[in-house]
Formats: sequence, structure tokens, C-alpha cells
Amino acid sequence: MPVQLRTTEASETWRALITAFTRVNGVLADEMDAETEVSLERYGILLMLSQAKDAAMRPSDLADGLRLSRSGTTRLIDRLEREGLVERRSCDTDGRGSLVALTPEGEGIFRTAGRVHLRGIDKHLGAHLTGEDMAQLRRILTKLAEAVDGDALASIGTTSDRS
Repeated sequence: MPVQLRTTEASETWRALITAFTRVNGVLADEMDAETEVSLERYGILLMLSQAKDAAMRPSDLADGLRLSRSGTTRLIDRLEREGLVERRSCDTDGRGSLVALTPEGEGIFRTAGRVHLRGIDKHLGAHLTGEDMAQLRRILTKLAEAVDGDALASIGTTSDRS
């Protein structure tokens, strides 16, 4: 016999949000795997770097944006560096610190993957919602993100001209 919990309007809304995100994200990940050299997860990292000042970030800021541990982020950066997508640079303002930056190869792969990703978003989100729906959804999700973490969207970037 299934366990029954009393649901609320908020919990039902959360379930709908998670279900929609999981399904659309899964299709986007499948498309990225089939058509590019980079996974959707790695594309997200390249996106963060591309939107950062000088296309570079401190590893700790990258970890915070990805919500990964410092050691997990270091391993991820190491893999991306071995693949030639990122490089470590010294930080001009802090001699002890370092930055992670996109390489020219990383920028090229990011642009190619970005076209696939944006096409998928248009197909699997934009084709099903009106412009008004999307504006309302964006306002709602931004409001939620800011309520939970005031600068949550700052680490992701909000420019639409990068892809």
C-alpha cells in the first residue's frame, strides 16, 4: 500500500516544477550528448566561465556557482584542463590565487554546444509557452531564487547574448 502524505499547493507546484525540469533537462542532455563533444553538465561550466569577467573565475566562485565541494570542483577543473577546454591562470589581483579560464578550444566547443542547447530550449520550452507565459515564469522563478538566495542568479549570469 503506497504511503500517503498530505500535499499542499506549494508541494504540488514543486512536484510539477521538478517533473517538467527533469524531463526537459533529460532531453536537452540527450541532445547535447548526441550532437556535441561536451555533456550538458560541462556545458553549464563553460557557460558560467563565458559569462564571467574576462571569461575567467576563481575556482572557489566556480564551486559556489556549481554547488560542488572544493575538491569536486578541483577534479572537474582538472578533467576540463586535460581536455583542453580550460586553463589555470594566475590572478593579477592576488598573487596566491588562481583563475580558471576558457581556452580558445573551450570557447569553440562552447559556441557549438550553445547552438545545440539554445535550439533545444526553443524546441522543448519556447514552442510550448507563449512569450507572456515565459515572462511570467521567469518572473516567478527569479522571485523564488532571490527569496532563497538574494544573489542566486548573479553567479549564473543573466545575459542573453552569449551562447
